[in-house]
Amino acid sequence: MFRRGRALRDPVTITLDGAGVPAERGEPLAVALLASGRVTLARSPKLHRPRAPTCLRGGCDGCLARVDGVPNVMTCLRPAAGGERIEVQNVVGSREADLLRVTDWFFPQGIDHHHLMAGVPGLSGVMQSIARKLAGLGRLPSAPLPPEPAARLELDAAVIGAGPAGVSAASALAARGLRVALIDDGLAPAGSLAGAPRRAAELLARHPLDGVRVLCEHVAAGVYLGELLVAGDAGATVIEAPALVFATGAHDGVAAFPNNDLPGVFSARALCRLLACGVEPTGPVAIAGEGFWADELASALGDRIAARIPLAALAAVNGISQVKSVTVRGAPSAQGSPTRDLKVVALAVEAPAAPSFEVAAQAGARVEVDPRAGYAVRVDARGRAGDGVWAIGECTGAALDLDGLARAAALLADDVVAARGAAA
Repeated sequence: MFRRGRALRDPVTITLDGAGVPAERGEPLAVALLASGRVTLARSPKLHRPRAPTCLRGGCDGCLARVDGVPNVMTCLRPAAGGERIEVQNVVGSREADLLRVTDWFFPQGIDHHHLMAGVPGLSGVMQSIARKLAGLGRLPSAPLPPEPAARLELDAAVIGAGPAGVSAASALAARGLRVALIDDGLAPAGSLAGAPRRAAELLARHPLDGVRVLCEHVAAGVYLGELLVAGDAGATVIEAPALVFATGAHDGVAAFPNNDLPGVFSARALCRLLACGVEPTGPVAIAGEGFWADELASALGDRIAARIPLAALAAVNGISQVKSVTVRGAPSAQGSPTRDLKVVALAVEAPAAPSFEVAAQAGARVEVDPRAGYAVRVDARGRAGDGVWAIGECTGAALDLDGLARAAALLADDVVAARGAAA
């Protein structure tokens, strides 16, 4: 399905179920595994259907694996350093041939194990025990995890999300003399623009992060009593800042069609990320939907595109353990809607994105239903979403607009400064 399009510049070796896999130092483990032809990296927790990365940004379960004895590691967010031991979890058999897949065949419409044999003396408890062994996401860590240190950090502003919106906001705030931290669970600033390296470089050149405390590979776990809890591999940090700026972006949209969870179905921006890492498809790719990332991907793939398909015309994806073809509807006619199958190795989907509003809402931001995008953070013209809370970018329901973000960031930064002055 994928292969390396260029030689490794700083090669290291990782292992998957004991077999060596070459990787580029610093690239996500999931990318290295895909580049070596390992597509099925996980299994769904109940029916054990094959899973592969679909978003490459920590928003799906397709890349969960046991790494160095620790279960449920998002391998798309773990950079390769060399020597990592990656193991498939929650299977009987192997990664490619999980014997527990029979549950999917016996219960093709799904299984409600809570009511299976319920109330039958002797059998109810047995079925519950079996169900618990079939489901779940791996065993406990091989060894107790040591306690990590915690620290406190006092700042003027904390920006959550280091994508284009977060970088723009953090840069504008720092340029006004504020002490700023930029927090993101990704590997480097620029967020999803890792799939568009030229645009990422332009963003960082236009919005330098001089003086900004950058905390990548850190998760903003929540806001408690007005303080932001941030967790990373090295421990937790409690950030006290009078201004919280949410630039958390949006979750990749999911389109409803048969087999939309097959390995080989990616978001358009995830496939852009693979291409940026030098990993190429081994055959034609179909693109479904329209938008910024679909256009970026089409430009990068060139003649390797099998077709660009409107989302409404995508009838199904076909395959057993990975994508083999897509079924496309034709224009309706008196004879009905004809269909045709296109052989592809992957499908890239750009569906309407869902704003990532959850942590902002916990912090007290106003959240409303947007009929186009679902729940979104509501802001005024200055980017203010509540007392001491601001938001910018896709989490507000706005479309990705790199030029517009610069103007929005300047207005937001001016309002944060004004709010600080009013409080003083």
